[in-house]
Amino acid sequence: MNSIQRVLAALTFGRTEHGTPDRVPVFPVPLMQGALVHDCTVEEYFRMPAEKIADAQIALNQMLGGVPDAVAGIPNVIQDVTGFGLGLDYHYANSTPAVNGMLIRDFADIDTLRTPDPQQSPELVKTLELISNLRSRIGGEKVVLGACIAPFSLPSMLMGTSKWMRLLFTPSLRERYMKRILDVCESYVARWSALQVQAGAHVVVLADGMASASMLPESMFKRHALPVIKRAIAAVPGMAAYEAVGRVEPFVDYFRDLGAVALLLGEEDDIATCKRRLGNRLGLIGNVNNMKLRRWSPARAEMKAKQALRDGMEGYGFILANQGPELPFDVSVDNIQSLVNCVEKFGRYDKDKSPRSRRTEPALAC
Repeated sequence: MNSIQRVLAALTFGRTEHGTPDRVPVFPVPLMQGALVHDCTVEEYFRMPAEKIADAQIALNQMLGGVPDAVAGIPNVIQDVTGFGLGLDYHYANSTPAVNGMLIRDFADIDTLRTPDPQQSPELVKTLELISNLRSRIGGEKVVLGACIAPFSLPSMLMGTSKWMRLLFTPSLRERYMKRILDVCESYVARWSALQVQAGAHVVVLADGMASASMLPESMFKRHALPVIKRAIAAVPGMAAYEAVGRVEPFVDYFRDLGAVALLLGEEDDIATCKRRLGNRLGLIGNVNNMKLRRWSPARAEMKAKQALRDGMEGYGFILANQGPELPFDVSVDNIQSLVNCVEKFGRYDKDKSPRSRRTEPALAC
C-alpha cells in the first residue's frame, strides 16, 4: 500500500477499493527544514528556484525513511498576500517571512479593493511550479499538499489583526465593509486553490486562524465565519482540509457536513472527543504541539505521538501530524524522526482484529 492509497483508505474509513489502511498515515510539515538539505538559511532556501525546493522536500522525505505520506508543495502560507502586491520581509534568517506592510490602512480602502490574479505574483507562480514538480516526481505515491489562507482570515493579513477584529465586532463597520472584503477574499482564495489543484495538489489545506474558538465566540463563528468556510471548502475543485490554527473542538459539530475531507486539530483539542462527535463523517489530522517539539526529547516526542495515536487511530479516519502551521526550524531532525517512526511502531492496524479490540488490547504496536 503506497501513501496515496493509505491516506485515501484512512480518510474514507476503509471504504475504498484498497480496503482499510495498513497503518496510520503521518504528515510532518517540515517547510523550513529544507534549508538543512541545502546547508543555507531559511531565507536563502525560500528564495531558491522551485526545483531546488522540491529537491529538498523529497530529500527530507527520504531522510525520514520514506515514511511520511505527504510532501508540502508550499514554502509558506504567508506568501498568499503577495498576490495583492504586498512584499515579504525576513526579520530573522531562519524563520518564516512577515508581511512588510498593510494593504488596507483605512476602512475606506476596502471600497476600492479588487480581486487580483494570483498568477501575477512571482512567488505564487513559483509555488505552482513547486507543486507541479513534486506531483510529476513523486505524486504517484506521496500526497502533494497545497495550502491557502482561508478567506475569513485573509483580511487580517491585509489590514492587521486588530483592525479586522474591530471590523468584526463593530456592527456599523461590519455592516458597511464585511461583505465587500469577504467577497474579494473568497474570490481570490477560490482562484488560488483552483490553481494549486490544477498544478497537481492532491489536497489543499485552508488555514483559518481568525475563525477558531481561540478567537471567536460561538455565536460570531456560526453567524459570520461558518458560511464563509462552507463556501471556501466548496470552491476547492478537489479535496480540501480545514485548519483552524487554534482551538476548534467547541465548534466541531458544525464541520460534519461541510464537505472537507479532514479537520486539522490543535493540541488543545481532544482527539477522542472530536472523533466521537464526528463519527465517520470527517477525518482528523493532528495534533502534536509543534512549538513544544523544539524543546522535547525524542522520547517525549514519541510519547506525545503515541498518545495521539491511542486517541485517534481506532476505526480509522486519523492522520498523525504536528499541529499547524509548520514545524519551527529549530525542531531537531531526531524529534521529527520520533514523530514519524511512531506510526511504524504503534500505528499499525492488525487486520485480524476489529477496531474495538485494538482499543482494549496492547496491540497498537505491530
